[in-house]
Amino acid sequence: MSGNRCDNMYRSIGTTKAGLVWHATRCLSQRVEIKSLNSSSPIAFNVNIMKAPSNFGYASSRVNRPYNEDRYQAGILDMDLNIKKVGDETSNSVDAYLNERINKLTEPAYTNNYLHQKVFNYSVFDGHGGGECSEYLKSHLLESVERLQITEETIDFLMQFYRKKIGGYWKRWYRRENQQLLNAMGLGRVLKENESKQLLLKSRKLHDSKTKLWQLPEFASQVTPYDFFKLRVFLSFLYVDYQFLTYENMFNHTEEHKVQHIQGYQNSMTGQEQVKMINSGSTCTSAFIYCVDKDNNDPDGYYFHDNVLSRLLVAQVGDTRAILCDKNGVAHALTRDHHPSNPTESRRLTKFSANLIMTDSFGEERYLNLANTRSFGDISAKDVGVSAEPEFFDYLIGDPAKMEKYIQTHGDHLKKVGVKWFGGDECFLALVSDGVTNCMTDQEVVDVITSTTDARGTPKEAATQVDHFVEDVGGDDNATCCIVRLNGWGKWPKIDRTKELREDRLGNVLRRT
Repeated sequence: MSGNRCDNMYRSIGTTKAGLVWHATRCLSQRVEIKSLNSSSPIAFNVNIMKAPSNFGYASSRVNRPYNEDRYQAGILDMDLNIKKVGDETSNSVDAYLNERINKLTEPAYTNNYLHQKVFNYSVFDGHGGGECSEYLKSHLLESVERLQITEETIDFLMQFYRKKIGGYWKRWYRRENQQLLNAMGLGRVLKENESKQLLLKSRKLHDSKTKLWQLPEFASQVTPYDFFKLRVFLSFLYVDYQFLTYENMFNHTEEHKVQHIQGYQNSMTGQEQVKMINSGSTCTSAFIYCVDKDNNDPDGYYFHDNVLSRLLVAQVGDTRAILCDKNGVAHALTRDHHPSNPTESRRLTKFSANLIMTDSFGEERYLNLANTRSFGDISAKDVGVSAEPEFFDYLIGDPAKMEKYIQTHGDHLKKVGVKWFGGDECFLALVSDGVTNCMTDQEVVDVITSTTDARGTPKEAATQVDHFVEDVGGDDNATCCIVRLNGWGKWPKIDRTKELREDRLGNVLRRT
């Protein structure tokens, strides 16, 4: 969405003449105020990060396909990062039509109360079966993360929708709701090791007693604001998936409103009714970056400033990928693909759904007819576990000195919740669709950038180089690459670890032609 539009235009809910629910989307803020650190002559710049090629670059190509279903997004969220508890139940006046949808539950409310703590977000969406789902995520996902009120009502609304309206996988998921929420926040292992609390043991009995996770004092004593932020992202992902299934796909419409929906899409030229059924889906990799330790002289503490330590939280659904280049030019895969061959995914689906993994004629494992075991949309596979539950990967990036000091103080806890680090002064973060990773290894992605770009080059130029290589080797899927500049940009050593491999691959293409 364009950063030139008003940043305070928020989503509203209304009805058309046909009775359809419509959404006027808020324009996600893409502008950040950069302040001069020189107190004698303070200067402030209002910068649009989508138009700042020195800090963020993107390139997307349809390659050999007639259409491009990939999307990307960058935004700056206004967040209260100090929240560490589920809020009280609130009431929200929504149209009666919406109230009747989920057993008269009230749809969760959005909030406008911000403390103006900045969280930078960069996302890649890889659509399949059409571009409707990826486009919807681009417009709505980050808004939900920023503004969804995390209350008892919100959680109950979502759990009841998935349990009663989707069923199957989600009925079994609901029986272990507390355990699943713990795992989403990365707290399962921490609380299990806490023998005195034994929260994990207790949680197995919570369904019978109707006790919710956040009602336990043990939970309140263990959860941190960083853990709670994961819960916010987790619920927001499920909520946006619910929105797409209902508002866009008529999943939960009454028969009356389905008729109205059909009439709303009546073809004026022929008089024939045109039904809009959306069967598309989308994967997603979304990176959230926020400051955890900054220089005392820095009023903002953005991740791209010197002497700043930041937390990098990557939320993964599907097989889009996040790759980090460290100060030595080595590629690190920050995510893992949600494919049937992934042991974690295989166990999850076997536990809560059924063994529906099969092998296609090319010898590749698929779940039903899907390559991904998690995605947004894909309405026909929701009840067998193809969900939008994000898997989290947590890292520390930034100033090496601050990282060392921070680890000395918090290292034990960070290891227990799965936070990793690479020594600081990381060079860049790459978010890519599977059209890139199907043609290139992670190290090849890094080497293409470091071998063609120097300190004066921009992330925009680097992303374009990756897309051009995919086109040159004859990729067969849409290719999207987003590059986020980090502190060590341009400081990588001049080592091309995969040069011979790439040259050989290009040579094979030339020989075939």
